[in-house]
Amino acid sequence: MIKNSNSRISNTSSVLAQSIHKTTAFESKAGELTNTAQIYITDIKNRIKNKLSSNLRIYIIIMIPIIVLLCYVIYKYKFNSRTLNAIGNMDYKAKIDLENLPQCYELDQNVQYKLCDYYISSSYMTPCIGNQHYDYVSMEMITEVLQSGARYIQIPICEEDIGPQALPVIATAQYGQKIITSLNTLEVKPVLNIIRANAFKINKKILNYPLIIHFILNTNNGNTLETLANNIREVLGDLVVDVSTYQKIPIFLEKMCNLLGKVIIFATPEYQGTKLEELVVPTKNMFENYHHSELATISIPPNSAYTSEYNNKLSTKQQTKNNELFKKKIPSIDYVIQNSDSIGASILNDNEILFNLTQFNKVGMTMVKPLKYTDIISANYDPSEAVYFGCQFITMNFQINDDNMKNYLKIFTNSSFRAKPASMRFSETEEPLPDLLSVYQAIAPKNDNILNDIYYKYNNLLIALEPYSLPNTYLTQTENNLRFNIGSVVSRDNVSNKSYKLGLDQCFIITKSTVGTGAEDIPIFLEPANNLNKLITLNNNYFDIQNRAKSKADLNKQSFYFEKSKSNDNDTTNPMVSIRTIDPNKTMYLAFENKQTKAYSNTPQVQAQNNMSFILHIIPFQLQIKLITLYDGSVKTMTGAILGVLENNTTNGTEYILEPVNKVAGKNFIYYKDQFYLKNSKTNTYVVYDDNTYFLYDKPTSPNSNCVFNFSMLNGFYVLSNNIGQNLILFKNNLLKFVKSEQVVSNENLFKIDIKYII
Repeated sequence: MIKNSNSRISNTSSVLAQSIHKTTAFESKAGELTNTAQIYITDIKNRIKNKLSSNLRIYIIIMIPIIVLLCYVIYKYKFNSRTLNAIGNMDYKAKIDLENLPQCYELDQNVQYKLCDYYISSSYMTPCIGNQHYDYVSMEMITEVLQSGARYIQIPICEEDIGPQALPVIATAQYGQKIITSLNTLEVKPVLNIIRANAFKINKKILNYPLIIHFILNTNNGNTLETLANNIREVLGDLVVDVSTYQKIPIFLEKMCNLLGKVIIFATPEYQGTKLEELVVPTKNMFENYHHSELATISIPPNSAYTSEYNNKLSTKQQTKNNELFKKKIPSIDYVIQNSDSIGASILNDNEILFNLTQFNKVGMTMVKPLKYTDIISANYDPSEAVYFGCQFITMNFQINDDNMKNYLKIFTNSSFRAKPASMRFSETEEPLPDLLSVYQAIAPKNDNILNDIYYKYNNLLIALEPYSLPNTYLTQTENNLRFNIGSVVSRDNVSNKSYKLGLDQCFIITKSTVGTGAEDIPIFLEPANNLNKLITLNNNYFDIQNRAKSKADLNKQSFYFEKSKSNDNDTTNPMVSIRTIDPNKTMYLAFENKQTKAYSNTPQVQAQNNMSFILHIIPFQLQIKLITLYDGSVKTMTGAILGVLENNTTNGTEYILEPVNKVAGKNFIYYKDQFYLKNSKTNTYVVYDDNTYFLYDKPTSPNSNCVFNFSMLNGFYVLSNNIGQNLILFKNNLLKFVKSEQVVSNENLFKIDIKYII
């Protein structure tokens, strides 16, 4: 038994041992299989990954160029369609038939007129195909403008990138800012080549007119401007006038016949101190530029050209009389040359000279702009006013083919340089030409019912509107609403009797609208005096106050004509007017109705006519300003009474009252033309400059000659000058100092102002 048991045990052990061996062998084999599977799976994963990566790479390689190409095609399609559409609307070439100007040897001495003796066909921001910002610029537009006869063009220059070695490109920007606002840019050399190709060949006809290129420099980067100078020299160098000739003698006094076939280059002040100085003709002393809305206040004739007697004001007799007065002040061209540093300002600020701007333009030149640099929507303006004042560069948006543009081209049908009438030129010996009406006739006012002289008499003054239907009430702004109320300023006497005076919320300012229906009449904006960013606006069947619109359609609802009053009353000493919208298809009048403002259509009922009639009052006021640097720093009277600048602060500056130096009865004070004192509104002390340091101080209690200042306009900003012609500059970031005009570097003499009316 035991033996058998041992035998079974032995067998069992043997079987167990074999089983264990087999199990171990299986596990070993399974481990080998598992490792193989893992390797296989890993291999499959890598192959899939590589396959996907390869496909993705192929997809990216193929699709990205397709997407880029598609974006480019869409851009080009939109750009090309916008360009073709803009150029397609410009039919100017068919309306002009230009003739060459005579050479000097072909002219008698007495008719060898100066450059400033001509009206010159002029283009504003020439490369723009549509709006001033957020739109395209185009070489094709530059070509079309040149082929349309323009001989003064503007080319805006920006930096391609923000690096110190940035190259110049042609693009739009707000002047003084480096940020490009156009949807594309143009390379400089191709544009210069296009200009050269079209400079002296118009409509397949060789013409010898000089070409004036005005570079608007939105950069002061030395490398950018040096590259621009090199490009100009390379492409146009043989055509550019010799700048050294005009360092002391203003080019505006050069004979036109000496400039034939030449390119004349102007530039904004950023060119100074760079290689561009070798190419740019200086324009500092005898060149003015204004927004078209500023013209009337710069040179207001005693009786407007828009009155019923405008023919007399434009007649040869009247102009000759004014010319004689001017010649007593300015005896000769040599006198002008010898005093060219100061004579321009002297003419513009001389209270004894009539038509100051017109007289200035006999020896200097003026560029008139349709827009401000911050404006976006392109629009033109009535050029007749600028013609009347003898402005040479009356710039227009050629891409906007409206009535104003059509009337403008009538001046330049036969020549891009139209000689001004004899009485608007300066010469000791010259034969009289037909009076200004020969030029003015095509764009002279025709509608006698519209009171265009209202603009000339009252622009930038405070007015109040009293309804004829309810005397002693006035049009009043309450937030964004309008109604008619008694005086809004309440005062009481010693026995508590109330009296009411007009408040600032009942005062409005007349300015020229930026839109119009044609050349005949002057549309007007009505701005609330206590909120200069808003305008009276037609809103369905009533009027209210709204922000200044951006589109032309909405601006039309904010633009008005002043007409002869619907009702007349000989007992009123103040003028009576009616005010209507400019839309000829749906004319609506501002009307009084139960103290509300309503919009009336023209109707013959007597009460309605009375409701549409208003008595116009002029309200005396003072102008209070804050002076702000180009870099948003407020001017403030500091410790020690010295005037300094609060950096990056436009709110906490000192407010100064502009007090006119010469108070002439019947003459309006024009703050950017007339001389003034600056008086601290809180301390009533006057700002004065020190004779030794030329720093500004706020000290004297009564003004002296060193307290006399005046503003001039430059590139849309203000330049403050003292009584010896020096310019105020931002000095070491936080002080102010007067320096000679030739010592001004870049834009340090440019300022902005915040204006407040005080009644």
